[in-house]
Amino acid sequence: MRMNCKNCGNEIEGKFCSNCGQSAKVDKLNLQSFLSELADNVFQINKGLFFTIKELSLKPGHTIRNFLEGKRKNHFKPIAYVFLLSTIYILVSKFFDSPTLIEDFFAGASDNVQEEGSVEKLPIIEWLSNNYAYTTLLLIPIFSLASFLSFLGLKRNYLEHIVLNSYITGHQAILYSFSALVGQFFEHNGINVLIAFLTTVLFNIWTFIQFFNNEKKILVIARLLLTYLLFYILFSIALAAIIIPFLEK
Repeated sequence: MRMNCKNCGNEIEGKFCSNCGQSAKVDKLNLQSFLSELADNVFQINKGLFFTIKELSLKPGHTIRNFLEGKRKNHFKPIAYVFLLSTIYILVSKFFDSPTLIEDFFAGASDNVQEEGSVEKLPIIEWLSNNYAYTTLLLIPIFSLASFLSFLGLKRNYLEHIVLNSYITGHQAILYSFSALVGQFFEHNGINVLIAFLTTVLFNIWTFIQFFNNEKKILVIARLLLTYLLFYILFSIALAAIIIPFLEK
């Protein structure tokens, strides 16, 4: 039976409108349909969140490479993946009254700056420390520049490195969330944080080895170590550029 689209009025043949793409079946709004719309359109849960988590947990490098090569329909988008899982990590940390790794890092940096520069409080560091998700998004381009430079010659452009590191960073937030949970059973939280950091580094190595599967593993690991070194240098330069104006006041 033919019918007209309730959105644009175009005659529909099949399950979707060929003009605007809306589904031919539009039910009366109820709690079930409302929750389904919320999950699908706001969180995109029906468009690959759990599928992406599963795939990145089992074969991260292969999954990201397949995404870049065009297999994207069932995957959660990379930037949304980072932001959502980073937000979940923040909520988990707040629930267990555990500082995020970025809060720990910038707390130490802020203390050093206050001692050396006699600065009462650096607002920019406080903002970066208190906004984990946004800070993570700001750090991804820097780490991606480092990985792009380290893996030059392997036919992957800068934007592809941003996608690669976005998925890795988002998935690391799951590991950090699990660490915050497990940390409640340990007296010394520092050891737990160290284990979490090493776990994410190992996840990075595993992912890059799979992603660049045509290269020798030892060379991929060497390039990744160079990536961390370059990231440290680039991040230090960026952080200094942020802090120095405050010290001069």
